[in-house]
Amino acid sequence: MRIAALVAVAAALAVVAAGCGGGSSSGSTATAASTTPASACPKTVSIGMLAPITGPAASIGGDQLHWAQFFVSQWNADPMNTPKLNLVQGDTQLDPSKGSTVAQQLASNAKILALIGPASSSVVAAAAPILKKAGLAFISGSATRVSLTSGADKGYFFRDVPNDSVQGPTTIDYLTSKLGVGKGDTVMIVDDQESYSTGLADIVEKGLKAKGVTVDRESISQKATDFSSLVAKVSPATKVVYLPFQLASQAQLFAQQLNAQGKSAIVFGSDGTFDSSKFTVPGSYISFFAPDVTTLPAAKKTVAAFHKQYPGATSPFGAPNYVGARILAEAISRACKAGTATRATVRKQIAQTNLASTLLGQPISFTPNGDVAGATFHIFKIESGGTYRTVQ
Repeated sequence: MRIAALVAVAAALAVVAAGCGGGSSSGSTATAASTTPASACPKTVSIGMLAPITGPAASIGGDQLHWAQFFVSQWNADPMNTPKLNLVQGDTQLDPSKGSTVAQQLASNAKILALIGPASSSVVAAAAPILKKAGLAFISGSATRVSLTSGADKGYFFRDVPNDSVQGPTTIDYLTSKLGVGKGDTVMIVDDQESYSTGLADIVEKGLKAKGVTVDRESISQKATDFSSLVAKVSPATKVVYLPFQLASQAQLFAQQLNAQGKSAIVFGSDGTFDSSKFTVPGSYISFFAPDVTTLPAAKKTVAAFHKQYPGATSPFGAPNYVGARILAEAISRACKAGTATRATVRKQIAQTNLASTLLGQPISFTPNGDVAGATFHIFKIESGGTYRTVQ
């Protein structure tokens, strides 16, 4: 009987060791692993990424991709981390139709257990039905439209940045408390006809009108380059021109043409205009959903390692994708340790994310609908020479 018991114990230990994610002193984990085939937890799994890697927002998409790749390289280099990750890229070019096509391609890849992205609200809206049907969880580090977390994609779509219900009030508060916009003043709001832009413009317009501010609501195409007719409508009573654009190059043109006509209104962009290589007009402001990690002392070593692997500039668009990749990696690892990593078990683990600290300088857990709890927006001012300075 004693020999038989020892043989049984040895056999159980061998099965646990064969499971992915390493062993555990937890009895429940050992039981789960001992009844799960080793093939359920492969040595390497795939995660996807949908981002505008080429096209009009390539500088942003490339930075997002690099931060995700950087996390994957760090994760894979640590022998304690299992399973290892393979990142599969999908280039949306910031186009909803292309995003749908690429989402279908990645969804059809059975090796992909979860996705980072899409980057923009319009592409999220287009890709969500495809990804949800395939059972894939996806986490965006930059899509901020409020309706994306209305509950329709609960348990599938997540974001590790705040939504526009936070950005709108933050912008309104800064305009009124810091830039002197008050009752009787005028703010021109110009949307670019994209869902993210119109949704955010609506929030800011409603909030300003509630404070007695006159709002001149205008609209342009994302292909527009001549804003002279709109600039001509900016009166001396117009204190701020608010541009919730997706393309920083358009904000640059608008601000330049405003200056060329001698108008003194302050240009205030939304997170879509944050690009220090394309929007550089001094005196302009930008609201953004993430901090500049290059200024956070706790992120100094990580940022230095990132720049060693990817020399050159980075923007706050990038780091949330590092955090997104971390969330997926740890969720997959937990699913493996619990016995099996499938799209369904990974979704469950993502929803249970509870990080005490992250590269973004804040903890991350999710609301039932997939928003990050307690997140805040930041305000930047463009200084002389085009440098961005955090002012809030």
